[in-house]
Amino acid sequence: MTRFDLVIIPAYSAVMMLLSFRNIQSTTAICIAIILLLVGVSIGFLQASKVKISDTNKVDSHQRPILKVKRDWPYLIGWLITFAIGIGVEIFYGAHLNAGEVSQELFEEVLKDLSVVALLSGHSTWFVWLLNVATSFTYGACIVIRHPKIRDAIQRKNSNKNKSI
Repeated sequence: MTRFDLVIIPAYSAVMMLLSFRNIQSTTAICIAIILLLVGVSIGFLQASKVKISDTNKVDSHQRPILKVKRDWPYLIGWLITFAIGIGVEIFYGAHLNAGEVSQELFEEVLKDLSVVALLSGHSTWFVWLLNVATSFTYGACIVIRHPKIRDAIQRKNSNKNKSI
């Protein structure tokens, strides 16, 4: 869990969502966006529900604690629900997907989840970006709120903080 995961990915996803959504002006798309936002927030809460944090008792080069994050089953279930919703919205918008195309989509989504480069360079539609914003931001916010050690691990230590005047 890094600042990149908690801040940059949701912010980048938000920018990409806005850029891809700006040409969509139908009320149907706006209603779908609101529903997806609410569902995405719920998925983010689900994904964060059973996260376990353990301290490695090590620090990085900035003297921040190195923590192990175990996501557990709710994270995987939330990820699968998000994938299924993405496929469902594609079908709603008229995509005709066969088993090979669904397998390809699944492969691409797994790759995006495992590789930041794949996420940032991949092409996604507005609803995929919206789900990513909602789930990743909510997941990260829940983790930071529920586990203060995460906050310590992602903050830079101010070297002047401990100096006396």
